[in-house]
Amino acid sequence: MKKVLFLMGAMLTISTASIAQTPVGQGNIIIDPYIGLPNWGNSLIYNQYDGDDLSVANYDLNGGLLSYGGRVEYLVADNFGIGVDVNYEVSGFNYDYLRSTFNETTMAFEDVTYNYDYKAKKLRAMLRLNYHFVQNDRVDAYAGFAGGYKNVNRVITSNEPDFEETSGEGLIPVAIRLAVGARIYFTDNIGAHVELGAFGGGLLQVGISAKF
Repeated sequence: MKKVLFLMGAMLTISTASIAQTPVGQGNIIIDPYIGLPNWGNSLIYNQYDGDDLSVANYDLNGGLLSYGGRVEYLVADNFGIGVDVNYEVSGFNYDYLRSTFNETTMAFEDVTYNYDYKAKKLRAMLRLNYHFVQNDRVDAYAGFAGGYKNVNRVITSNEPDFEETSGEGLIPVAIRLAVGARIYFTDNIGAHVELGAFGGGLLQVGISAKF
């Protein structure tokens, strides 16, 4: 019986060791697809219609409450990596509204429903530098800085007659991000990651992590 228990314990130890994660190190490539939250525009500014115009109806958000992105990092040293961080989000709103319009056929004013739509698309592409300050069999924790390009495209449309579509871009085409995060690996190559950051995307970013 003791021999059986010993063999079972040995097999369990070997099995556990076989899935234990080796630390990230020089030469590794890490890919992190993620979702970010909140989408600041939709969460703080456009979350709901706060006016008192009773002619407004069917108010809705464009783009939802999340952003989407991914990072690729190459470890040039055991505790230092460089890479690229790209994320994308859509924010804005649309609603229906009533306008009193003169009907030349009936020669009378009548209420007509029109639609108003505002949409802002943001794309950020940043060069990323990470310093890895904790590395063990399961956890890879890091602090990061990213800087690069931000493209913002804003469009306002309406189906009201004589309404001219307007569009514009962001004033400053620069994106930066300061962050601290951690990856927790379940196997030698696959895990999950979470990152807390300022600027350049969602305050919280979560996703999976793949190491090669």
